[in-house]
Order: sequence, then structure tokens, then C-alpha cells
Amino acid sequence: MEIVAWVLIVLAVLAVLLAVWRFLTLRSRGSTILLRTLPASGVHGWRHGMIRYNGDDLEYFKLRSISPMADQVFTRQRLEFHEPRKMTPEEEGFMSEGLAIATLCDGGTHYEVALDQHGLMALTAWIESAPHARQERIDHHRLRSRITRGQSGK
Repeated sequence: MEIVAWVLIVLAVLAVLLAVWRFLTLRSRGSTILLRTLPASGVHGWRHGMIRYNGDDLEYFKLRSISPMADQVFTRQRLEFHEPRKMTPEEEGFMSEGLAIATLCDGGTHYEVALDQHGLMALTAWIESAPHARQERIDHHRLRSRITRGQSGK
């Protein structure tokens, strides 16, 4: 019985330490956001969290999670951004003033995100600056050999 109690105490301490570590590391590196999966009715489904831009990925970390990994990862090339909308009166009851709500589509799944104006501008710029999915990657070695091919006979 005593061993079980010690194991439970150690697990609880580890969970608290992991939650504190996650909170402190994300707070300084991310932007606050509210996210929900559509379809949703009324004000149900909103989850507070943080987003972090990591190259071509947008990582979403739920506020009430202790996982060291992102809870949701969005790939920039797959995301579509739709115009923001104003909050409904019900949403104004629990969201901060000045947030804008926009719809993101990732493949066939639709999400709503609520961000402040700076966060929304950053998200929009990040999505729009993605290279087109059909853009051909430049092979610098092949390009260099094409350029120098005609110069070798001089």
C-alpha cells in the first residue's frame, strides 16, 4: 500500500512539473488563440491554447494539456484562410474584446480561430507567404552545370 502511495505522489509531481514546463516554454514562444473544429453550434467547442510557427508547420498547443508535443499540427501548404467575421453576442461573453474570428480549412476539416488583430495579421501573412504547392524546386547543381556548360570551351 505504501509503495502505491509513493508511486502516485511521484506521478502527480511529474505531471505538475511537466505542466509548469509546458506553460513557461510556450508562453514566451507562442501567440494565444482560441480554436474549435467545425461544425459547431453556439459557443461550444472553443479551446484556449497557443500557436507556434515552426517552419512550414503551425503547431497548436491546448492550454489544458501536459503533452510536450503539439496537440494539432497544420501544414502551411494545405491551409486555406477565409475572411474574418465578428464575434456573436454569445462569444463576446467569454472572449476578450477585439478578437476576430476566421475560418481555416485543412484538407476537408474546417476550423475557426479567434485571434487579436496582430495575431490574425501574422497568421494571414504566414499562410499567404507559402510557396505554391506546384512550385518546382530549383536544383542549383543542375542550373550551375547549364550555365557553365558553354563556358568550358573558352
